[in-house]
Amino acid sequence: MAKAYLRIHTDTGSEVEVRDALQRIDEVLAADVTAGEQDIICLVEADSVAAILDMVVTKVRGIEGIQGTTTNLVLDW
Repeated sequence: MAKAYLRIHTDTGSEVEVRDALQRIDEVLAADVTAGEQDIICLVEADSVAAILDMVVTKVRGIEGIQGTTTNLVLDW
């Protein structure tokens, strides 16, 4: 299994709606609104890095209110 933390920037005022939409995605283990550099931190898990990247592009970035994402892959060896 592969994991990643997504740092997500949202439109002002849409943080809770974006978090709720993220939580409906099967690969999302946790999604939390934060104070700091990003608006939301999201932990995701999938069968491979390629599957994570595909999920980010096809599911996450399509959520209304998301301005941008940064994917931080978890290194596990």
